[in-house]
Formats: sequence, C-alpha cells, structure tokens
Amino acid sequence: MNKSLLPLFALTLAVLTLGCRNQPKSAADAHIQVVMKKYTIEPAVIHVKSNQVTELEISSADVQHGFDVPGLGIKEPVRSGQPAIVTLKHPPKGEYKIVCGIICGPHHEDMVAKLVVE
Repeated sequence: MNKSLLPLFALTLAVLTLGCRNQPKSAADAHIQVVMKKYTIEPAVIHVKSNQVTELEISSADVQHGFDVPGLGIKEPVRSGQPAIVTLKHPPKGEYKIVCGIICGPHHEDMVAKLVVE
C-alpha cells in the first residue's frame, strides 16, 4: 500500500468502525411501552419496582396526549409519531393515578391508568 494513502485508510477505517457501533444501551433496569389513544392508556395498570430504574416509552396512536402522574410530579406531552421517554429512578412505593393531561376529545376524563410501584 502506498504510504501516502495510509493515513486516509486509517481515518476511513476509524469512521466506519465508529459509525457501525450499536446505539448506547439505556441504564434502565426495565423498559415498558405505553400507548395512549382515544380514550385509553395501555396497559391500564403499569407495574414497576421501587428498587429499579424503569424507562417508560410512551407513544400516541392518534392525537397529542399528556402523560401525567400528579403524585410523582410527572407531566409529559406525548405527540403522535414522537414517543416520549419517562425515566422512573427508584420511585417510592405506592399506587399512582395516571391521567391524560391534554384535552383530547369528549371522553378525555375517561383516559386514566394506574402506576403500581412495588
């Protein structure tokens, strides 16, 4: 190989190696997918452990919603096509009401779920 091409080859190899790396893993112990849609939150009961870090990946199947857990101070907008990530870092044990925080239609008040921290 031509010595003048060696630095270019090394740089190309480094770029390709870095570009092919996997995305960094989350530090979460658990990952739960949550789907919001008129007029439900699925799953209706979400179980997490208080001694773990849990990531909730929340998506909307239709319009914009709000993932609100007033008891934990969580208020997260969820737009269609843009999942929101809520990280629960060792939450206190208990049961918490989840509501839709953005008016999404005539049965908006029925959009509730429960977060159970064990």
